[in-house]
Amino acid sequence: MRISTSQFYAASLTGILNQQNTLNTLSQQLSTGSTLTNPSDQPVAAAQNVTLTGQINRLATYTQNGQNAQNSLQLESATVQSVGTLVNQVRQLAVQMNNGTVSTQDLQNAAATMQGYVQQLAQYANTQDGQGNYIFAGSKSGAQPFLIQADGTVQYQGDGGQNQLALGPSLNTAISDPGSAIFMNARAGNGTFSVAASSGNTGGATAGPGTVNNTALAQQTLQVNGTQYQISFSGSGNTMSYTVTSGTGGVFASGAVSSGAFTPGMSIGLPTSGSPAITVPIVGTPSNGDAFTVGAAQPQSLFQTFQSLAQAFSASAQTSGSNAQRAQSISNALASLDQSQTNLLSTQASIGSRLQQVQAVQTQNSSLTLQLQTQQTQLTSINYPQVITNYQSSLTALQAAQKAFTQVQGLSLFQYL
Repeated sequence: MRISTSQFYAASLTGILNQQNTLNTLSQQLSTGSTLTNPSDQPVAAAQNVTLTGQINRLATYTQNGQNAQNSLQLESATVQSVGTLVNQVRQLAVQMNNGTVSTQDLQNAAATMQGYVQQLAQYANTQDGQGNYIFAGSKSGAQPFLIQADGTVQYQGDGGQNQLALGPSLNTAISDPGSAIFMNARAGNGTFSVAASSGNTGGATAGPGTVNNTALAQQTLQVNGTQYQISFSGSGNTMSYTVTSGTGGVFASGAVSSGAFTPGMSIGLPTSGSPAITVPIVGTPSNGDAFTVGAAQPQSLFQTFQSLAQAFSASAQTSGSNAQRAQSISNALASLDQSQTNLLSTQASIGSRLQQVQAVQTQNSSLTLQLQTQQTQLTSINYPQVITNYQSSLTALQAAQKAFTQVQGLSLFQYL
């Protein structure tokens, strides 16, 4: 078989280039540590690597969301806990002021303290996170949610939404709670009904928060039907009697639905027919014409409860009637504080549940990420000893091919003539 000079040069060049290409591939593998330096050489492995990279990147996004969610929930939890501590401080102050031995100066000091507590509560309610977002503004996190008006009332500027973060492909969690649910919507009184003293009361009697004996009947009568009751007193000394009338909208036109002799400390059951759904204790001795109104508990903001205590402490008169009015206001506020505290504890429980969920998902995402990274490493990582051996072999082969080409290309018959 005859080989022309051009065929010899072409075959030699092809061999050298192939050796150089192999050597270059092995060099890249050694420098990168990856077998996929040229995806076209391993298309299946390259496609699997792209899929694994996408999954790892998505998990990284979910992990970052989980960390952000955990930070937000921890901040909210700490803030709600601080509000609960403040409510306890207010409750202790109210209990201290709810006796007949406090002086006018004590009450004035307590009123000033309550105004400070209102400001502190507003500060908690307007808490911002590290990015300047208001955590209790609902979905309107860029605007301050609670504004104190000139008359002392507080207006909520947020909405009832909850900000969400994705923890997985089909798993979202709420990272905030609207301030309206935490600070504005707890029900007054004992949560089912509240008792109010008539403004003209002059006696020394107060009505307690009362007891709910039949929740379903109480809610049907007071909240669904809107029935209200008025307990009024007549007589004097040891011959006092009470009369119960009913109505709606503050109009008690039903006539007497119940009446009887009054004994200080007695409890009056309502409705008066059958088994009473609620009972209202009357402490102290009322005066002729004194009255109390019983109705469904209405939503009352925590700010309003604080302000009602500040107003109660501001009353400087020390008559029997004014002391009873103040005691009634404090008693009502204490009951409302208990409802707000229950609401705060419920919020804390909800936040804690979401925190546990976030932490569990974070652990799961971390474990899954590690598994995917291990798979990717096994798919793409080179066997260093093997690649180094192949590199040395390819380098030797290249050098041999180059030397052989150099020697052979110099052969000519003219050298022997």
